[in-house]
Amino acid sequence: MAETFHFSISMISRGKSKSAVASAAYISCEKITNEWDGVTHDYHNKKGLLHSEIFLPEHVPKEFQDRSYLWNSVELNEKASNAQLARNFIIALPKELSFEENKKLITDFIGENFVSKGMIADLAIHDGNDEENNNIHAHIMTTLRPINEKGKWQAKSKKEYVLGEKGEKIKLKSGNYKTRKVELTDWNDKGNAEKWRENFASLCNQYLEKNHQEKRVDHRSYKRQGIEEIPTIHLGASASALEKKGIETDKGNINREIKKHNSLVKAIKNKIKEITYWIDSLLGNLQAKYDEYKQTKKDELENKAELFNLYEYISIYNEIQGEKTKNLSYYGQIKKGNADLKRFVKAIYYLKDNHLQTIADLQGKVLELAKQSKKISGDIQSKTQRIKDLNQCVSCIDAIKENKEVYQEYKSKTIFKDSFYNSHKKEIDRYLRARKTIEKFTGTSAIKLNDWQKEISSLEKEIQDLTKDKAKVQDEFKQIDHIKYAVKIVNDEYGIDLSIEIDKAIKRGDKPSVIAQLKKFQEQEERKEQYKQKAKEKAKENYKNKGEER
Repeated sequence: MAETFHFSISMISRGKSKSAVASAAYISCEKITNEWDGVTHDYHNKKGLLHSEIFLPEHVPKEFQDRSYLWNSVELNEKASNAQLARNFIIALPKELSFEENKKLITDFIGENFVSKGMIADLAIHDGNDEENNNIHAHIMTTLRPINEKGKWQAKSKKEYVLGEKGEKIKLKSGNYKTRKVELTDWNDKGNAEKWRENFASLCNQYLEKNHQEKRVDHRSYKRQGIEEIPTIHLGASASALEKKGIETDKGNINREIKKHNSLVKAIKNKIKEITYWIDSLLGNLQAKYDEYKQTKKDELENKAELFNLYEYISIYNEIQGEKTKNLSYYGQIKKGNADLKRFVKAIYYLKDNHLQTIADLQGKVLELAKQSKKISGDIQSKTQRIKDLNQCVSCIDAIKENKEVYQEYKSKTIFKDSFYNSHKKEIDRYLRARKTIEKFTGTSAIKLNDWQKEISSLEKEIQDLTKDKAKVQDEFKQIDHIKYAVKIVNDEYGIDLSIEIDKAIKRGDKPSVIAQLKKFQEQEERKEQYKQKAKEKAKENYKNKGEER
């Protein structure tokens, strides 16, 4: 599946200059004429369609299987210039599944969530080769009104009188009675989006598991999942077209910075896991090995506390490498000797600069770097969100300029003001929405394009600097990785086990925090062993199931 879970929902509305017929023609790659305005929408040359199908509830007449008939019926039934016509979904499908399995998956989803509720659903599956999303994905359009068995569209809501304490109607100053809107279906409930997304993720994971795929998806946002990565922003058709031609756009540049940041986050997380696993592995079979050492080398090791000093580890490791170098050719000795010396000096300086002496100190540094990495990620996320907000403000400027004259005329009206508003509702509402958006993100409705652009540039520079800081953290993990490797080689060479250091730390009366840190490693080892055991059992079960299938 795509690395991120993609499930977008939007409304096809005349108020946004959209047409249900145009959208249906686009997703199905057909040529359809809109009987509402006479415009023909021809997409029969569009590539990428894998499958299209219309799903009807059992009671709906079969003529609605015809795409042109269905959506022209919707268009002609809605009279308002700002009417909502259909709900639109774009859903990424798992590329790990075959086409037939994906078709079954999306069919199950449509049946459970839409058709069973009385909606008509128009499905088109695209391979995505001609769109910005290169993964297989589904387009779904659903109807917004109930329909009866005769093919007549029904009301979405009704008005009912609001009654007083004694059951009487409440009269308003205008002379009318107070009413309220009552929805006749639950199709517009605010919680539906979350339910639909969660249901699709659940179905998707069922299909992935059934087809023996390890990947799983999560409908929750990165933030809700506690993931440090930042989702990329949607490019849109115009920006996507420019990027494909090799022309950089602001949104494209933001996405490139986000991808660079996410790559560093993944690398650092992998390094943290690797180092943590290494530290855990030092504690493997502690008791058994410790009992063995007790009888033979206890006194000897107790008198060599320096063996657990990281400086000594690095020095002894360097000596071991020097012995190995003697077996090489003259040129090989020079080359390896120089490389080993550089690593030795770099490791010593790193330990000195960071005041690291013991393995417990090294683990403390790992935790410190992990916190630092998480903070940098949080800063990048907040700055990226601010850039998105400011770009939204910039996009509102055209709406304000285009509709300013109409709005000012509306404000100046002293008579027939309501009539003027009804005639120019689209322009006035668009103007007000744009002003409201700007005020939401900047605290004032005033247009300050230069200030916004300066802030965006400043934020982009800060994100670049933070990304560099992230890279420095990654470099530190690489240095720790080398020190870790040196410790492993020395321990393997001399048969040293970390349990000795734990025992000696207690006897020396070291700080409780040091002992607690080392004991924490033991707890991590227990958890790791439990996880490994479960993984082994699962692997055996999967292998057994595959054998039975054969």
